[in-house]
Amino acid sequence: MPTRIAAALLLFASLRAAGQTPVFGLLEEFDRIAAQPLWPGFEPRQIPLALYDGSNTYLYRHPAPPKEFQPLEGHPGFQVFAGRHPAMLANTSTGIGGVTTATLTVSAAGRDQAAVLVHECFHVFQRQQHPSWAANEATLFTYPVEDVEGLALSRLEMEALRRALAGDPACWAGRALEIRRERFARLPADAVAYERGTELNEGLAQYVEGLAAGRKELRFRDFGPTEVRQRGYLSGEALARLLDRAVPGWKLKVERSLDELLPEPRGANCGLTDEERQTARRQPQADVDALRQRRAELRRMFETQPGWRIVVQAADGKPLLLRSFDPINVERLSEREILHKRMLQLGNDAGSLEILNHSSLTTAAGAHPLFDGVRKWTVTGLEAPPEVKRAGDRISITTPAMKLLFTGAEIDSEPQAIVVRLR
Repeated sequence: MPTRIAAALLLFASLRAAGQTPVFGLLEEFDRIAAQPLWPGFEPRQIPLALYDGSNTYLYRHPAPPKEFQPLEGHPGFQVFAGRHPAMLANTSTGIGGVTTATLTVSAAGRDQAAVLVHECFHVFQRQQHPSWAANEATLFTYPVEDVEGLALSRLEMEALRRALAGDPACWAGRALEIRRERFARLPADAVAYERGTELNEGLAQYVEGLAAGRKELRFRDFGPTEVRQRGYLSGEALARLLDRAVPGWKLKVERSLDELLPEPRGANCGLTDEERQTARRQPQADVDALRQRRAELRRMFETQPGWRIVVQAADGKPLLLRSFDPINVERLSEREILHKRMLQLGNDAGSLEILNHSSLTTAAGAHPLFDGVRKWTVTGLEAPPEVKRAGDRISITTPAMKLLFTGAEIDSEPQAIVVRLR
């Protein structure tokens, strides 16, 4: 009975908070901008939504709400869950109740955030209608980010794209293609496929978001050696905007890549000067040197954080396998180590662990630094003492930032440190 009373009080509090949420204003703006013709066959207002406002999670237009959601009185079509639902890990698209749903953390009700929701809805559309528009995130961890010449060429290419959108698109788009071909010749095939897949996946979603938001210009900048994925957002949107000008009906033609749809270079009245090329090649060396120094410093800072430390050691031949992670908030520190800055979920037959909004470090079990499994997982800098529970050979450890649950495990405790060894 106390549990049911507590649940009822929690739901009552959530219903009171619903009257102050920005969710309803956001959805009003979303419906307005989503009515625009953004992409053939794309109907954002028909896609299920999950919105978290810092207090509650709301489902809207969802055909099969899970039982933990309750109808929201006075708001037809809405269901509410008190608190952050476990599915709300990021702005993305994910399965809720067996239905692919666009998710968003809501902070305001303006047009820009409504356009971000359109972006996430477009990902749902992509998964359903164009599943090949994707990049293999495993490639990102082996991408040759320390290739100084490749980084210089990427910046020259982005500058040519910027000039194509600002001036003579026929000539400058041709220069961008020439530079891209030179750059791609330096890359392994999986890295080229990764870039093109990211442009289709994230670049086109960013392009649709820009249309919904009414953005007229793109903001170009130099991307760091490891910002390959972030660069794909901008290059993909830039290529889409160029295709709007150069290739009528291109949205119905795109399949493997965006750059292959652009016309062959024409026009010889544009080009980068020798000084511009030399400048573009000077900075990347310093950026790669800084990357190496930053990785060493991140490793040192992680290891020396004050507070509690927890280590999970996988058994031989039974690594922890990746279940979910945030591909933007990671840093490769070495050939075998990945620093996860925000979110990570790992597991195997013995159990699972997850951490949110706190850094942790994985050490590879195989050739790939992450996707062949994890031999060791480490978290440092936990402020509160972990809560450890044992029931037979079953152990659980929880803190405000993480939780893990395993069977067949041994625990060694040291001052402010816990080592979990999986058998």
